[in-house]
Formats: sequence, C-alpha cells, structure tokens
Amino acid sequence: MVEQAPRSDELLERVTRQEREMVDGLRDLFDRHAEVRVQDKDTVARLVASTVELTVHQLIASPGSIDTTRLENELVAMLTGYLRASR
Repeated sequence: MVEQAPRSDELLERVTRQEREMVDGLRDLFDRHAEVRVQDKDTVARLVASTVELTVHQLIASPGSIDTTRLENELVAMLTGYLRASR
C-alpha cells in the first residue's frame, strides 16, 4: 500500500538518501568488526537494513501484540548468527 501512495520527488529523494546513509553506516560497522565474515558487505548491508525494516514493520503493525524486547533479541540473534557464519 505504501508503494501506491502518491509521493513527491522531494520525498523520494529524502527516502533514498536516508536508505543510502543507513546502508553505508551498516557497511562501515561491518568493516570495523572482524567477526563479521560475509564477503559482499555492500549486499549484506542492504539485506540487513531491509530485513530489519520489513520484519519490524510487519510484526509491529500486525494484529496481536509482540514483545518488543523479545523481537529485538531474536532479530539480533538471527542477524549476528548470519554475519558471523564462516563461508
């Protein structure tokens, strides 16, 4: 539904810039931590940003409550396991 809503060029530019800054920040964070063993940090940064955004939005907006602390802990465990896995 969000994709169908009218958006100005200015809003699209701001959203794109914010997404790029988030991905750049994640990639820099990965570069500073040797335990992150993924090969393609650019793709992984985009994947992590998208995974967190989509998961959080879907679960918070869905009917029925979810414990936000438990959600945060499980997301951290899931992503940490992925980032630290050797390939």
